[in-house]
Amino acid sequence: MRLSHQKQTMLILCLSLAIHLSSLSYAQAKPQQSVTDAVTQDRVLLVENGTETWITQAEALNQGYEIVDLFDSWVPIIFENYENAKGEILEPPYQDIFIGLANDLEDGDGEPLPNGEKNYLEVFGIPPTLGVLWDRYQLASTQTCFQEIDYEKIKSLTSIPFPDEGSAIKLNKKIEKAKLKIEEAMAQTGATDYNDLIAKKPAMQADVELLQKKDKEAEVVLEIEKNLNCTGLIQPNYKHQPGKLDEGLRMALRRFQRKHKLYEYANLRSKTMALLGTPHDELLYLDLRRVMEERVIAATQILEDGTGSDGDKPATYKGKDGNTYEVRNLVQEFTDAAMVQIGLADAIQAKAFFSRRTKADLEWLRVAVKFPPRPEYYSAHMEMNVIVDRGDVWYDPPFDGKGKKIQQARQKLPKFTLYTTYLGQKIKLIHWPTTIGGWRTEIAPNGHTYYKYKKSDVGERIIRNVISGPVWLPPETTPLKGLTKRRYVNGKVQTVVNYEEMGPGYLSAYGLVAGYFISRVGGDNGIRAHGSSDYMSILSSGFSHGCHRLMNHHAVRLYGYILSHRNRVVKGDQIIKHQRQFLFKDQVYQIRVPSRGFLFELTPPIDVNVLEGRIKGKYKSPIEGYVKMPNRKYPDGDPSLTPTQEEALKQQESTQPTTPAPDTAPEAIEQ
Repeated sequence: MRLSHQKQTMLILCLSLAIHLSSLSYAQAKPQQSVTDAVTQDRVLLVENGTETWITQAEALNQGYEIVDLFDSWVPIIFENYENAKGEILEPPYQDIFIGLANDLEDGDGEPLPNGEKNYLEVFGIPPTLGVLWDRYQLASTQTCFQEIDYEKIKSLTSIPFPDEGSAIKLNKKIEKAKLKIEEAMAQTGATDYNDLIAKKPAMQADVELLQKKDKEAEVVLEIEKNLNCTGLIQPNYKHQPGKLDEGLRMALRRFQRKHKLYEYANLRSKTMALLGTPHDELLYLDLRRVMEERVIAATQILEDGTGSDGDKPATYKGKDGNTYEVRNLVQEFTDAAMVQIGLADAIQAKAFFSRRTKADLEWLRVAVKFPPRPEYYSAHMEMNVIVDRGDVWYDPPFDGKGKKIQQARQKLPKFTLYTTYLGQKIKLIHWPTTIGGWRTEIAPNGHTYYKYKKSDVGERIIRNVISGPVWLPPETTPLKGLTKRRYVNGKVQTVVNYEEMGPGYLSAYGLVAGYFISRVGGDNGIRAHGSSDYMSILSSGFSHGCHRLMNHHAVRLYGYILSHRNRVVKGDQIIKHQRQFLFKDQVYQIRVPSRGFLFELTPPIDVNVLEGRIKGKYKSPIEGYVKMPNRKYPDGDPSLTPTQEEALKQQESTQPTTPAPDTAPEAIEQ
């Protein structure tokens, strides 16, 4: 039995309030009035024909509605309270941290945020609350600077490159040279403008276009700066120089991208330019819709988001009636239904929704929605299995004998797919990007850093354990630099233990939640399918240290869905009291980890099959041992080390097959 946050309080209040609630009428109640008494906890907002009324939760359920929690203390399914086999209510330790982060009350270390600071953690799987969105709407209603931004001018360009230092110097010299040439040509020809000059002297067209391009970019950058300044994203400590494509602007762009859940490098590329050119009211509406999407997914326990399609061909299944049906995009379908029924169908309605409410109203707001019927393959306990396609795999070291980096092309990146079995057929529910192992640095027993290929297990596995708020315990081979970080402590910058990497937390190695891949007999090689803050490794390179990374919000949805539709045992917080000391730069650090996270055991476990993929290059299996990094000096005489790429290649070619093994499930391979 899962008990969502605050519903425990409602159960306690239920008997004492039953008589009182039965005599109350919520018709024509005013949502804009802030009420915080116990009666409020059972109010559910119902919108019919544009009229807002209040009903009790029992009335909503009896009328066929489902309840979507919009209150500010909401958490996703993986962080809700649960009842264990003994009837005890267990609260995941990360629950309160999640709430504090989502409400912009504290940082990842549990410290209060400085006045005016915001978290912007939606890209890391922690969407803002409606209370935080209320603040954004209030700012938009009071700031006149939003009306001064020329959004169309921003959208007139699809990208503006950030030049590196060397390129910038060359470009500036080229521009100055073009200016002088144009000035001289204007004087010689008597041209009155650029068009006249080109007409009289066509050879000047390239120089004119260069200046026009840079002038246009400069104009657009000024509008972008207006946008970023208006929302407070350019901070004084960034030391941004107006009009310059400098690191300060890049830092502000990173905050903009995180604020609006944009997965792109911190540059002025197409997606970022498109959002910067979106009027602020529309941008706020997109923020609201994404927040509502996560609330709807948790309330309805759905997962299908349209990614199961194969290009333009949707995934299908046969129903009991023998007809073929498409796997619907339930996330979009259900979110649309909620937005329309609640009265949030467009940006204008959303603005009105927030204007007639106080921020305190959002501490307890819940809404009643009638959703479309679930697909017939849904049930309380669903048969599921996972296939991880490793895509194109290179075992060759990423450099040649001279230490030059080698480009290893990959047409297929790794994919993570969840299936359900219904009437003897496997139905593809989601098909998400993920990662596999690759070449990573590691400290060898001799204390030197080498390259080592970090393998992802191939073949059949199971997921028995799911842990929310997981903790990663770094092995002894982890480079010590990664175990520390710099942060402000009592107003001074100090080097401290990097608990951010270990967890629990959205930036940790395992993200917000992890499923453990093990063999059927219990063998554990440390491979997990987990959330990750390193989203560009998932979307671009597809490499990890062996685990299958998922974008944090995908991992939260996936395991929430699994916990909702699989039999499981709630084990609760896993106490370990791990301690370790290490020496780094003449200073001793102490690691203390009290828990591994909040454990759920799936009964039975979920089957996993990791496909070998398409092996590219000369090596047909991973190189065992260490490989020297180019242009580094190493000690001699250590037999545990692979001295050169060429020597390793000879060993591999003499002992390994020259052709890759066939995929075990070719129908699951992305074409």
